[in-house]
Amino acid sequence: MSAPRTPPSADEHAPGTPLDFETLAGTDATSWDRADPQGALIESMSRYSYRVTLPDGEESHLVAVAIEDGQHVGTCDCKAFEYHEGPCAHLCTVRQAAFIGERDTRGVRVRIHRVDLETHTGDERAATDGGQVDRARRADRMEGRR
Repeated sequence: MSAPRTPPSADEHAPGTPLDFETLAGTDATSWDRADPQGALIESMSRYSYRVTLPDGEESHLVAVAIEDGQHVGTCDCKAFEYHEGPCAHLCTVRQAAFIGERDTRGVRVRIHRVDLETHTGDERAATDGGQVDRARRADRMEGRR
């Protein structure tokens, strides 16, 4: 049995455990098969976090997933993720939902955000207003869509 992994938080920090969805999808993995992006309730909690309730599940679970340096990373607060290798059905549901363009409970398309491109803009420069306008533009990544 593996050592327990750390569950996610709903803050804006990206998760860090590497996830190998591609290998999992090519096997008879229960978690990949159990994932149901069209039947699950997927609620967006933050930039990287979703609350997922599977159709055959009794409770919801908090998952966090992102792409960092070209690799999926993530975590989930369920026991399957904590004690088994690889992504759980909740993470697989978010991955599949993002792939097919499924929408969350608010009608917003499920996305797996890139950490490496979105946190380092590289356009830091001096501004006469002390940078207030530039920081506000970078901070509002939703561009008014709520």
